[in-house]
Amino acid sequence: MNSITVINSTLQETLKTAINSEIVSPYDNRMEDASSSAGSLLDEGTVLCKKYIVERQLNVASGEADLYLCSCKNEKYVAKLYRRQTAIKQDMLNKLLQIDTPFVAKLFESSTHNGLPLEILHYYKNGSLQGKLFTCEELVQMIIPNINEGLKALHQAGIIHKDLKPSNIMIADDEKNVAIIDFGISSVMSEAGSVVVTKTGMTPTYSAPETFKNLFLEESDYYSFGITLFELFTGYAPYGNMSVKEIDQYISVQKIPFPNNMPTLLSNFISALTYYDITARSDKNNPNRRWTYSEVNRWLNGENLAMPGEGFGNVGKGAIPPYKFMGESITDPRILVEAFAKNWEEGKKHLFRGFVSKHFLIFNKELAKHCLYAEEEASKSNGKDDIIFWKLLYKLNPNLKGFYWKGQTFESLPALGRDLLDRLWKEDESQNEYYETVLYEKLLTEYVALASPENESFKKATAAIEESYRIEKTEHADLTRTFYLMAYTLSGQRLLYLEGQQFSTVSELANFMKERLEESFEAFKRLCHKLVDYDGNLDIQLETWLLINNKKRELENWRSLLLE
Repeated sequence: MNSITVINSTLQETLKTAINSEIVSPYDNRMEDASSSAGSLLDEGTVLCKKYIVERQLNVASGEADLYLCSCKNEKYVAKLYRRQTAIKQDMLNKLLQIDTPFVAKLFESSTHNGLPLEILHYYKNGSLQGKLFTCEELVQMIIPNINEGLKALHQAGIIHKDLKPSNIMIADDEKNVAIIDFGISSVMSEAGSVVVTKTGMTPTYSAPETFKNLFLEESDYYSFGITLFELFTGYAPYGNMSVKEIDQYISVQKIPFPNNMPTLLSNFISALTYYDITARSDKNNPNRRWTYSEVNRWLNGENLAMPGEGFGNVGKGAIPPYKFMGESITDPRILVEAFAKNWEEGKKHLFRGFVSKHFLIFNKELAKHCLYAEEEASKSNGKDDIIFWKLLYKLNPNLKGFYWKGQTFESLPALGRDLLDRLWKEDESQNEYYETVLYEKLLTEYVALASPENESFKKATAAIEESYRIEKTEHADLTRTFYLMAYTLSGQRLLYLEGQQFSTVSELANFMKERLEESFEAFKRLCHKLVDYDGNLDIQLETWLLINNKKRELENWRSLLLE
């Protein structure tokens, strides 16, 4: 079978598969009027609760209920008719009926219609926040205080929302406030302030780490609040293109990858709302806890609060005796360790000449012991100074943000992966040696072990990358495949870069190929030979992209086809 025949038959199969497997999930961000769909449960003119007259069905995507625009005494309302008799419990409805704040959608009445639960809610003519962008000032002046008060009202009523996101935040009629809506998957808290339930209905992109283990807390809503603010400023969610499993892996070990144009004020605030560790949640005096209502309120009032996770080992509170480094006298231990990391060679000199251990002996013998051990290890291990120094940095400050190696700084492993992916797309090999050292020293698994020792799945993923490197290096093979595997795995990106365009799905690529075929057979053939060589071998980026997008079986079928 010649290569062109293989390509053409495979293209046809790919197009067929993509069309059949592609799932379209329309998502309407506004309570817009729409004609009733076929088979609607409520007809125009239906009277609910003896006074609300149905006008039309609202075109809002909802997996749990149908929404209708109603009127009563010249006022507009929304009727939410659930599709299951047990969709919402009475104790939840009782609590919602008691809430009276402009920052939570008003529930006017609850009843049943043909045996199904029915709610009458406020109608927000201006729609939701989905798809809208706000400046930092707008977020601080309106969105943050409004949502904070809305969550306070819910939590005081004993309700955890569980699905806070832009589409569940509505713009008030006066356009000066916003309100939280949609309590279909909300839960009533236990006396301990938590609830253990299944994950059904939650949106993983906005979900807190603990919710992947079926634990929902007040802090979980604040985590979703932080991700929501990120999207309202940037226009996208930080983990929007990742699967549930990938999100679970990354959020347990990584700082959110903030864009350069986000003000530090906002990124710090979001970091405090999305702090991973919740073990100290009950200790209100512990600064290393995710922010909730009290901290947000104090922050809004201008109080300068310590960021959670920025404690420094056993140093304790307050400054350290001044340490002179790079012409500065540094008294903040966090700044000192970060200065060592950024000024790699100079930092190593200070460590291995005994300056650091001598300084720490004055006020913290535990930190001094780490330094002395590193000095001793370096004296016995020739050529291991860099890895010894690297490990020490994260021992001195276990909460050190970012990935530091040989003077280069990345805010997270996803940032490291994005840098590598961008260089691969540009065919920039200037940093290949640097990335080789990361793989050779097995820093990926080391970093995950330091940041999140319990995350076995991500540890296995990074170990697989390092094993791929070892095999290809042993066989003197091209490392491009390993580099792409590393870039895709770390970055969370699922984009194929081809002829100046990016493709996120196989169907997008298939449509692009079809366009080239319609343009001319020669253009199609040139494109095919970029993706497949004359021996039938796939382009390395394409092969890795398909593998990372769970197309292993299709790849195996391709190889089997070539052997026929």
